[in-house]
Amino acid sequence: MPIDNKLLADSLLKKSLIKEDSLKSLLEVSKNQKTPLEDVLFERGIVSEDKLGELIASLYKIPFIKLPDRKIPDNLLRIVPYAMASTQSVLPFSIDGNKLNLAINNPHNYELINFIEKKSGLIVEPYYATKKNIKATLKSYNSDVNEKFTKLLKGALKDLSKIESLKDAAKILDTIILFAFQNNASDIHIEPHKNFIIVRYRVDGILQTIAELPLEILSLLITRIKVLANLKTDEHRAAQDGRFKIELEANEITMRVSILPTYEGEKAVLRLLSSINQDLNIESLGYSKHNLQLIHNNILKTSGIILITGPTGSGKTTTMYSVLKLLNSPEINISTIEDPIEYRLEGVNQIQVNPKTNLTFAAGLKSLLRQDPDILMVGEIRDTETAGIAINSALTGHLVLATLHTNDAASTLPRLIDMDIEPFLVSATVQLIVAQRLVRKICKNCKKEYKLTIDQIASLGQKFNLDVDLKKLISELNKGSEITFYKGDGCSECNDSGFKGRISIAEAISITDEIRKLILDNKSPKDIEDQAKKQNMIPIFVDGLTKVLEGNTTIEEVLRVMRS
Repeated sequence: MPIDNKLLADSLLKKSLIKEDSLKSLLEVSKNQKTPLEDVLFERGIVSEDKLGELIASLYKIPFIKLPDRKIPDNLLRIVPYAMASTQSVLPFSIDGNKLNLAINNPHNYELINFIEKKSGLIVEPYYATKKNIKATLKSYNSDVNEKFTKLLKGALKDLSKIESLKDAAKILDTIILFAFQNNASDIHIEPHKNFIIVRYRVDGILQTIAELPLEILSLLITRIKVLANLKTDEHRAAQDGRFKIELEANEITMRVSILPTYEGEKAVLRLLSSINQDLNIESLGYSKHNLQLIHNNILKTSGIILITGPTGSGKTTTMYSVLKLLNSPEINISTIEDPIEYRLEGVNQIQVNPKTNLTFAAGLKSLLRQDPDILMVGEIRDTETAGIAINSALTGHLVLATLHTNDAASTLPRLIDMDIEPFLVSATVQLIVAQRLVRKICKNCKKEYKLTIDQIASLGQKFNLDVDLKKLISELNKGSEITFYKGDGCSECNDSGFKGRISIAEAISITDEIRKLILDNKSPKDIEDQAKKQNMIPIFVDGLTKVLEGNTTIEEVLRVMRS
């Protein structure tokens, strides 16, 4: 059973971990919600998790353990079934002689401890761990996902220890790719370590460890990938890039391959590029009504440049494809120059960059201008030459869509000038800049609400070390003393992550006469941003917080993305 509220309250005051008035308020919440005080404290984050954990452990008179810092051996994870570990908040983490060191959230659950002692034949030494700590450790090992993957792999190959041919390696690779596709992974990482291979998937922007495989199969696995991607199988010291296509569940998938030599062997990263594009809908990407209106107003223009900016993996290309799909019609000639072509759009002339034939962005763009296009898409403006041609294309009556790597919308204009584009040309051509990030969406199946006070929100902002007044921003968006937030508890639908899918958070600057004057005067990004705010620009961080309050994502997720 949980620590008695009065005992915990007295200890908190004695250790000066909380102010008396705040404690009274929390005790009232505990009483009204019939929830133990320790649960209220952990949920609201008023006292740091480590300090609160250490205090509760001392009251139980047992040691405190921080699990995420430890590597849990697989044989220990098998002692307590995953379902029991998750529901009972318990996890064995090491063996010391005949003692089993056990992380447990409720050390007074003697029935559970006795069960584990009988099953393991060891004496249980309990350590106190927070529920969050135990849950995070279980997630990091992806036990359920790992079990599903292993089952799928065994269906394809009976004995992993007897892999001796490319045919066997092909079955393993097919299973890895199929499982990635079924779990909506965007990337597959096959990474050699000293004694094993780790397979990781990137799902909704976050890497997850899926399986460990014998190191002995690395050579065959990499060779199989090289054969499919038409790469040199006898080259092991140089980086190689390629691609291949496969069909999975009636969908054609392009796999973009990158292979790099590492100290332990060759590492492969495969990106899954699906040919399915019916979901490319600008309305479903998560843009606010304000930003959607700006996008719609500007893509109807017949000339000028629309720039989508943000770091790698922020959804820039998906946004551009969504715009192209909206504009695509038999009366319009749309041409693109890309690296790589990530989606196939019927009726659009798409060109793949190929440095081997000198088909660069700049060279491809020059050639496309001779093809009588109405709309041009440039996958990425990487250099002065490409930027110059894009600008000239816009000046000569073409609508140009392009991406650029900048952190916010306002700094995009000086970035172009830094690329030796004259300010008057930037001012004359750029029509709209959209800066964006992707945040994970809360899983609808396990979504729940919780409350934080304004002061708790302020301390959360300090934790993420952001140069913003989070308390002020939230207060402007919501006037209450307590704010309702949402999170996913974790379920089978989202593989216990609490998230499923991603949406955009964004800011958009429409280039008005006032901003054009600032460009011509070579003003700073701060001056441009201030003017954009006067024109009702919604800063990207505010857009993110709005989506938090609407229940689309978590405040921690927005803070994580904005800090990165």
